[in-house]
Amino acid sequence: VRYKPPNDFEPECKMLERNYVTCLSEKAVKDEGVPMNCNVERILWFNLDCPTRYNKFTTPEGIRSAFHAFNNGEYAEDDD
Repeated sequence: VRYKPPNDFEPECKMLERNYVTCLSEKAVKDEGVPMNCNVERILWFNLDCPTRYNKFTTPEGIRSAFHAFNNGEYAEDDD
């Protein structure tokens, strides 16, 4: 088994961070019967492949700022 260092590839990390925040938001709401957009398996890859982006979620202030950014639409998918 060979060690693969984190790549911090910007487009992939952006997608993984958007998924992470979506999972946090959906977990906080707990609505019944609402389709889930969260891909739980990608949470692990966000932690491993994007340590610089994940680092802001290790403090309460970082999670709070990400939650406000999510509510303001900053994590909305762009149609590139």
